[in-house]
Amino acid sequence: MKKVYAMTAVLALAAGLGTAPAMAASADRELDSFEAPEFPRAAQRRNLEGHVTVRYSVTEDGEVADVEVVEATPAGVFERSVMRALEAWRYAAGERTENMERRFDFAFAD
Repeated sequence: MKKVYAMTAVLALAAGLGTAPAMAASADRELDSFEAPEFPRAAQRRNLEGHVTVRYSVTEDGEVADVEVVEATPAGVFERSVMRALEAWRYAAGERTENMERRFDFAFAD
């Protein structure tokens, strides 16, 4: 069976990479802890790959809030996994940060 990796984006986050120009204002918000979204089993069984782009805010306490799905391909497959994972994300405390955007890729490793 193919090995699965849920997100290359999260690995880039851990290394401090992958900030998009639209996220320039978030450069001072350090991601303290995060959880990678799980690759949905139904998508694995059907060999589906895709991505989800979300926009969210970070509260003064570092919690992720106001999450909205900007794009999901294919629609209805990976969104729930991303939303669940973001509930566990914590940033360093600071001023509220709006309009942070992140893309999560779901793909099979070779």
